[in-house]
Amino acid sequence: MKAAQQLNIKIDETSTMPIYLQLTGAIKSAVNDGRLQPGDILPSERILVEQLGIARGTARKALQYLLEEGILVRNQGSGTFVAPHVRQSLPFLESFSEMAEATGGKATSELVAFVRRSATHDEQHILHLIDPRTEVVELTRLRKINGIAVSLQTAVIPADLLETIGEVEESLYVYLEKKGAPVIRAVQHFSAAIADEELVKRLSIGRNEPVLLVTRTGFTHNDRPVEHTRTWCINEYYDFTIELHRK
Repeated sequence: MKAAQQLNIKIDETSTMPIYLQLTGAIKSAVNDGRLQPGDILPSERILVEQLGIARGTARKALQYLLEEGILVRNQGSGTFVAPHVRQSLPFLESFSEMAEATGGKATSELVAFVRRSATHDEQHILHLIDPRTEVVELTRLRKINGIAVSLQTAVIPADLLETIGEVEESLYVYLEKKGAPVIRAVQHFSAAIADEELVKRLSIGRNEPVLLVTRTGFTHNDRPVEHTRTWCINEYYDFTIELHRK
């Protein structure tokens, strides 16, 4: 745990700025300049009160403000942590690992399922599979940043590109590049979705809570589709920026 004094938090009682805003500003600055990293645990209300000499209600108000802004996240029984953030500036094509590293986090994955099966009719069309008997591999992983689950992702890949799960380390894109089928362009679609029982269980969110569904089809050389992924994202952890140009 990084103590408040280690974060150089100082309260100016002569300032006209409310103390809770001074505290939120100090924590935001620590996050922005890297003194606090995604997944770092925050001092408890009691410790903040003792170290800064402020009222417990003031500490609670500051932490609640940061929770509502998505800067912090609270895990029952574990404490309050700096929330991970996945930022992607479109149209740059980045893997989950690359997006996590760009925000100072470390990407990890928890394997949920690995299935080899026949392609559905839609998958045959999306992945340009001419032979209807062609098989695909379905890889489902819980994606985490510094140990905090931020999304659940299911990737469907032509079976000839992936024999066993042991071949994939952290990044599917790195693996595909080693196989000679790097993803060089992708079509990505955003839509709203509602958390079902699987998402509630895996992402520790409320039933029927809104989530962001990102659907991506990645293409390699000769415009061959090599991956079709669906990623259910916890909204407050993701930030997509799109640059627009007027015709």
